[in-house]
Amino acid sequence: MERLAGLIAAAINMWALYPPNHPHVRGSVQQVLEALREALRLSGEESVAYLLVGDDLLAGQQLIRETTLPVHEFIGVLKQRGVESLTLAAGADEEEIATLVSALATGERVQSSANVRVGTVHLVMGEDPGEREQARDLPRQLELVQETWARFRVERKLPIDQLEELVWSIIESVGATARGMLPLANVKRHDQYTFVNAINVSLLVTAQARSLGMWGPMLHAFGMAALLHDIGKTSVPSEILNKPGKLDEEEWKIMKRHAAQGASHLIEEGGPPLAVIVAFEHHLRFDGRPNYPLLGTHRTPHLASRMTAIADAYDGMSANRPYQSNVGRAAALEILKNRANTFYDPMLVANFLRVVGETPAAAVGQ
Repeated sequence: MERLAGLIAAAINMWALYPPNHPHVRGSVQQVLEALREALRLSGEESVAYLLVGDDLLAGQQLIRETTLPVHEFIGVLKQRGVESLTLAAGADEEEIATLVSALATGERVQSSANVRVGTVHLVMGEDPGEREQARDLPRQLELVQETWARFRVERKLPIDQLEELVWSIIESVGATARGMLPLANVKRHDQYTFVNAINVSLLVTAQARSLGMWGPMLHAFGMAALLHDIGKTSVPSEILNKPGKLDEEEWKIMKRHAAQGASHLIEEGGPPLAVIVAFEHHLRFDGRPNYPLLGTHRTPHLASRMTAIADAYDGMSANRPYQSNVGRAAALEILKNRANTFYDPMLVANFLRVVGETPAAAVGQ
C-alpha cells in the first residue's frame, strides 16, 4: 500500500513534467496498475482504500506515517486537491488511472469512475454486517467484563477475549443510535470510575472513528485501544486513585506513572499492539510540549492516541469523580476548543464537536 501511494505520487510528477503521451508518463501509469494488482493480490481484497486524516494516511487497515518522500508527496497532493478518500478497485484500467493522475497533477476536478472513487470524509451511521454478526449484547458484556476488570488488580490477567467481544458490542451500539452517544447514560450506573471511564472513552472513540469512515477490524482496534487506555491505573493505589481533593507532589508522581505502566502491562499480557501505543501516548500533547510520560524527543501521537486524549478529557470533565466535580457538557466542549492545537489535534476536536452534537459553525477556528 505504501509502495502504491509512492508510485501514484511518481506518476503525478511525471505528468507534470512530460506530455500525456510521453513514454515516461505511460510507463508510470502502468507501474501504478501493476502495484495496484499486487496490493490486491497480497490483501485478498477487491479494492484498496486510502483515507486522509490530517497528516495521517490510513491505507486499508494500516496507518502510514509520512516516513518517505513519495508518501509525503502523495499526502500533500491529496490535501491540495481536496481529496480525503481514494479507493481503487480491481477493475481499474489504464485510462481510469491516467485520468486520476492527470486530475491530481493539473488541478482539474478529480472525479470518480467505475473503479476509481474519490470523496471527502463523511459521517457513517450505518454498520457493517460483519460487525453486527460478531457483536454481542452490550449490557450483558458490561456485567461480565466489570467483574474481571475489578479482579485485574490482584490476578494481573486481562480477559482479552471478553474485552474484544465487548468492543464489538460497543460498535453495534454506536451504529444503532443516532449519534452513538445514547449508551453513555446507561453505563453511568456502574460505580467504579476507571471502568466507567474506559467504557465511555471506547464509545466516544468508536463514534469518532466511524465518523471518519473507519469500519471492521480497524474500527475494532481503535475501540479496543481506547477501552484499555487507562489499564495502568489498576497499579495506582486505591487511596490515591480515589482521594478527595488535590493530589500532593508524591501522589501525582505515582499517578503519572500509569501511562508507562499500562503499556508495560499490555506488553506482558500480549495485548493488542495499538492498545500498547495508546496506553503510553494518551497524555502526550499534540504540540509536543512536555506532559507525561516525558520523552527525549518530540513525537506526534498516533491518530488513535489523539482521539483517545480528546474522549478521555471530555468524559473526565463530564463525570463526577472523587477528586473533581464535573464542569458540565457545554463547559467541557469549550475547554476542548480552547486547548485545540496545544493539547489536542484541532481537526479532531472539530470533528468531535460534530459527533457529540455541536454544529459545524461551532467548530474550532470558526
